[in-house]
Amino acid sequence: MATALPGILDKKSFVVITGVGRGLGRSIASKLVEKLPPSSFYVFLSPDHTGQESLAGNLSTSHPGVRIRTETFDQGKMDQQIFDNLFVDILKNDNLEPEEFDQVIIVHNSAIVGDVSKHTWDLTEVTSLVHLFDVNIVGMILLNAAFLKVFTEVTNRLIVNVTSGNAIRPYKTMSTYCAAKAARDMFFRVLSSEDPSIRVITYSPGHVDTDMLTYVRDNTADKELADKIKGLHRPFTYMFIHRPFTCMFYRLVVYEPGVMMEMVNQNPKEII
Repeated sequence: MATALPGILDKKSFVVITGVGRGLGRSIASKLVEKLPPSSFYVFLSPDHTGQESLAGNLSTSHPGVRIRTETFDQGKMDQQIFDNLFVDILKNDNLEPEEFDQVIIVHNSAIVGDVSKHTWDLTEVTSLVHLFDVNIVGMILLNAAFLKVFTEVTNRLIVNVTSGNAIRPYKTMSTYCAAKAARDMFFRVLSSEDPSIRVITYSPGHVDTDMLTYVRDNTADKELADKIKGLHRPFTYMFIHRPFTCMFYRLVVYEPGVMMEMVNQNPKEII
C-alpha cells in the first residue's frame, strides 16, 4: 500500500517543466511555484518563448524572489549537444550545484498532436511523422536521460509523465498521438522497474479545455470525434484548466518508493 511521505512539498527543489508556453503547462508551473519552497529553482522549457516569458514575469510579480530560468527549447530538434549540455549549462550559468537541492522534479508535459485531418492510410509524409515521434518520444527520452545524468547523486528524484486517455483508447485520426502516448507510458513503466528509487507518476488529467483539444475539434476528419469534443463544451463538462493538476498535486504526498503510480482522471492506480 502507498504510505504518507511527509515533506515532499517542503523540499528545496530543482524543477523542470516542458511545454510551459500555454495550456496545462502554465497551470502546472504556476501550481508548483505556489506550493514548493521559495528557495526552489525552476526551468521552463518551451518552443513558445513569448508564452513562457509572460508566465515567468507574472510569477515573478506574484512570488517575489522566485528563481526561474526560461529556455527556448524545441524537444523535436535532434541535436546531441543541446541535450548533453542543457542542464550542465543552466547549473553553471546560475552558479548552482546539484547537491544543494533536496529534490529534483521533471514534468514531461510537452507534446504535439499531429495531423488529425488524415486517417491512418493517409499518413504518407515522412517528415511530419518523424517530427511527431521526435517531439513526443525521442526528444522526451533524451531530455529525461540528460536530467537524470546530471542529478544522479540526488536522492529524491520525481518524474511526472503527463499522459492521456489516448494511450489506452483508440481515437480516429489520432493514431500517431495515441501510439506516442502509449509508448511514453510503457517507457516510464520500464524506467520505474529499472530504478525503483526514482518516483514516477503517470497522470492523465482527463478533458481539459486547451488549444490542442480545440485544434482536434476543428480539424479532425472524423465527425464523430468532432461532435464528441463539441459536446464537452456543455456547462460543467470541461474541467477548468487549473483543476486537473491541482487534484494530482495533492496526491504527491502519498507515495511508496518502488511503486509506479498511474492516475487517470484523478483516480490513482498502483502499478507494481
